[in-house]
Amino acid sequence: MTDKKIAWNLAEDIRSYISNPDAEQEEGLFLRIFEYQWRFNRTYRAYCDRRNLSPDNILRWQDIPPAPAAAFKRFELRCSPLEDAAIANGGITFDSSGTSQSETSRHYMDAPALSVYRTSLRGGYRKYVLTDLESPEILALMPTLTAESPFSSLSFMLEELIHDYGGAFLAGMGWQEKLRNSLRGRTEPVVLFGTAFAFLHFFDFSDEQFSLPTGSRIVETGGFKGKSREVSREELYSLFTERLGVPATHCISEYGMSELASQYYESTFYDFTRDVSRVSRKVASPTLRTRIVNPVTNHDVAPGEAGLLVHYDVCNLNSVVAIQTEDMGIWADDKKDGFHLLGRAPGAVLRGCSLTAEEMGNALTNSRTAT
Repeated sequence: MTDKKIAWNLAEDIRSYISNPDAEQEEGLFLRIFEYQWRFNRTYRAYCDRRNLSPDNILRWQDIPPAPAAAFKRFELRCSPLEDAAIANGGITFDSSGTSQSETSRHYMDAPALSVYRTSLRGGYRKYVLTDLESPEILALMPTLTAESPFSSLSFMLEELIHDYGGAFLAGMGWQEKLRNSLRGRTEPVVLFGTAFAFLHFFDFSDEQFSLPTGSRIVETGGFKGKSREVSREELYSLFTERLGVPATHCISEYGMSELASQYYESTFYDFTRDVSRVSRKVASPTLRTRIVNPVTNHDVAPGEAGLLVHYDVCNLNSVVAIQTEDMGIWADDKKDGFHLLGRAPGAVLRGCSLTAEEMGNALTNSRTAT
């Protein structure tokens, strides 16, 4: 069987799993994807071989060796040829929003991987932002995919969702005025989807108070990194209610990475619609699994202890299924049902992540020398 055939078979099984999660199949699916990536992702294979890890001795999803997020900045972590991740060939290459070209991560998606991503982003959005009865149109406070951010995974995601539910992108000259005009006199619910800085920019532009229709909601994606001004999360969410008339129960934080093909959402609205009373936390569809590890030992931390987030995304088909992030988190409860994001890891931990990425590079160099 060719590697393309294997990829399309896996993509079909992943999409089927998204539609009908089966706990009995989950473990096997993660392990099959790891085996595929071990066979065809040369950089990742060298990294695993250096650690004497292979499909022969990886028996649980938790044991799949995570690649450091920093490696996406330095190496082409892909299973298929580079040209397969071109738009002309049905794929795409996403860039992170790094502050310089040298800091940009690249996530290569060929056609099978992109088909999975399209299914994944819709599943998470439907579950955590919509209800069975409501599907408001979307106003995206960010550039379109084809304009200022041609390689943004977030812009791609919003383009797909606006295609499904209607709405528009608001960016460029005069976008604040367009948004203000759109909110005035609105009679139908709306989802305002944007970065924290975009919302703050709008509040600075206009001190007008709105009362958006019942059912409206906010989805914010973070995004103060590198900006000249920021406010606390509590202050920003207070502004959502005071200035837009959207209650706290309908304000949702989205946490995603260009290196992932699935997203986490704050459980606020999801819990509200199900009359669940608990402290909100980051949750995700079954496509995502998370470990929180001690950055020194790489052992799982106990509830109540902070650690480094490691994500396992069954939808990361063409890259690596397991990623060691540079973010810190803590479990929301003893059941490890969701986590709280604590922000970027301190400098010492980030240096450790960088060294892990360097190890991957050394492994690749050695494998090339050996051949």
